[in-house]
Amino acid sequence: KDPARLRMFNLSVLITDAFMAAVKTDGPWELVFGDKVFKTLPARDLWNKIMRNTYDFAEPGVIFIDRINTANNLGYCETIAATNPCGEQPLPPYGACLLGSINMPTLVTGAFTKGAQLDLAKLDDLVRLAVRMMDNVVDASRFPLPEQAAEAQAKRRIGLGVTGLADALLMLGLRYGSVEAAKQTEDWMHAIARASYLASVDLAREKGAFPLFDAEGYLASGNMMQMDADVRDAIRTHGIRNALLT
Repeated sequence: KDPARLRMFNLSVLITDAFMAAVKTDGPWELVFGDKVFKTLPARDLWNKIMRNTYDFAEPGVIFIDRINTANNLGYCETIAATNPCGEQPLPPYGACLLGSINMPTLVTGAFTKGAQLDLAKLDDLVRLAVRMMDNVVDASRFPLPEQAAEAQAKRRIGLGVTGLADALLMLGLRYGSVEAAKQTEDWMHAIARASYLASVDLAREKGAFPLFDAEGYLASGNMMQMDADVRDAIRTHGIRNALLT
């Protein structure tokens, strides 16, 4: 809140399931550092303070760390400790952040007409091209620390996202934030996830799976349990090149 201290400082808070349970039941929460308890206060007071500051200053961000670790494809071999500064990619110690975006409006045909639609075939092609490119970036990149290089090579994680989502929805006559827009967004994101994972399976058939791949551990993760059956079968049969994709 003080403009003279930590200006333009990006800050996030790791929120655990235990803390959220305390918020829901209006229970107490201990502020602990190491083995020492410095203060005990109502969990809701702390939650409300975080939310008030997020509303007023867009900081801090909130990351549900236990939910992330439950969903993590690599839960069998790593623990997520944080994310990159803007929160797109959860990372373990020495994890490297590699991000790319699909520009959604470029895939819309007949924009602002009744026949407007996003070309799903072009989306599939573009996602597959992006996954191959980003997989190559893992090998082309140089890292400050050898531990970072080893982490990237062992898991080959990439983060393919989107940009221009609100514009693409507007081109289809959908208001950003509406129920209809949310449903359309869910359908597009599912298509991107499917294409990404299947593209990475194809890369695994061509170049090999990521070194730490274990089919049963991988497919038992919270995220992969929700994946389409044919994608799960393809991963079990052929492996996958990139541990995380979106």
